[in-house]
Amino acid sequence: MKFFTVFFIVISLKVFSQEYYTSGKKIKDYYNKHHVDSIAIKVNNLPAKIDTNFGLIKICLNIEHKRVSDLKIELLSPNGTLIWLTNRNGGENGSDYLNTCFRSNGFNGYIHEGKAPFIGEFVPDGRMSFINNGQNPNGLWYVLVQDLKENTAGIVHYVKLEFGDNPMPNDDNGPCSETHPELCKCENESIICDLLPDLVILPKFTDDQIQEFPQNDPNYPGQLRLAATIANIGNGPIEILGKGEWENSIHQKVDSNFIDKNGRAARQIIYQKVYRKTEEGKLEKIDKKAGTNYYESLQGHNHYHVDDWVVFRLISKKFNKKGKETKRKVIAEGAKVSYCLWDTGICNSADSLCYVNGKFYGSKNLPNYGLGTFNNCNSGYQGISVGGYDTYGLFYEGQFLQIPKGTKNGTYYLEVEVDPLKKYFESDESNNIFSKKITLTHQ
Repeated sequence: MKFFTVFFIVISLKVFSQEYYTSGKKIKDYYNKHHVDSIAIKVNNLPAKIDTNFGLIKICLNIEHKRVSDLKIELLSPNGTLIWLTNRNGGENGSDYLNTCFRSNGFNGYIHEGKAPFIGEFVPDGRMSFINNGQNPNGLWYVLVQDLKENTAGIVHYVKLEFGDNPMPNDDNGPCSETHPELCKCENESIICDLLPDLVILPKFTDDQIQEFPQNDPNYPGQLRLAATIANIGNGPIEILGKGEWENSIHQKVDSNFIDKNGRAARQIIYQKVYRKTEEGKLEKIDKKAGTNYYESLQGHNHYHVDDWVVFRLISKKFNKKGKETKRKVIAEGAKVSYCLWDTGICNSADSLCYVNGKFYGSKNLPNYGLGTFNNCNSGYQGISVGGYDTYGLFYEGQFLQIPKGTKNGTYYLEVEVDPLKKYFESDESNNIFSKKITLTHQ
């Protein structure tokens, strides 16, 4: 009788994880002066590259503050990459980030959809893929906190960074890229085409963040405040470029610091870069003159904004018995609001945010999903990628309509239109207006 010895070899798949912790500091209240409180975290002994395989998993913090919508909180990596963790979220009087963590698949959903006090894990306002981009993580990281409204102070108790395997499990970029242009697709299976953006307003963000204030409100008298999110559901990115060409620069020296006699900042002429797929399967970029941008120096910004990007309207409408609109009157129209253009988020199959005109958008039905990546608002490149979106929240500057005194309570319609002056090239301009029925009750 023969005996066989069987050896079982157990392969252990070790998940590497490491945490870095630091205590915080007091947050300086805003007194008409821009100030950033920085909390440094030293990271060492990690692999020299963070990406989709190994990288920053989450950022956790504990902040005591009675009105967290005053706060803009960012993360700055050793190589200078900056992302928003949360920007003026939490509602008018919401307080505290209590052991709050930010990660790409936060269980509690997007931070801008959450309610203060914030407890648990959330998806940040910025994209973790901008951080896990191949950089060396070893060195000094900073959490940057700005208080953007006076009369409420706070304190950061601690900050923690955690690195590990599979840091972005829901990150899902498509195959089309500038590295692989042959995988980018034209509409109707054409060989040669311009890959144009298609700009739309995402209804869910405005539906979730709209608030009316009475005429006697001490902070926002007679304002209808709202969030607006512009998504790109086209075949190509909306990409703009400044070349240092300035309006009214023929007879005088003009640059980003120039202010004219009316107090208006100098405007830089910008170009839209249109992606064109050639017969050889390559991507070319064609410059087409578009609008203007300028350096926005308001607190919480300090970057370049594109002029006339969205406009808000409050409309009174009348209908006949068949439901056809017979009369409309503009009750209020906001100034055409300027934005910086960049990807604060991207449509994915894990949520229902990118739902427009009865259809969900994401990697499954946007052939060139992920084409273009834009992570800052400098004077050169800005933009929104295919499937990306750019959000301006309820309490950002300019995000309101001033309701005229004497306006009666009742039913009205809110309109939000992107690119109202039609300065940018798109595949479809018929879907640029979002309309929402609202009821005024506090006038």
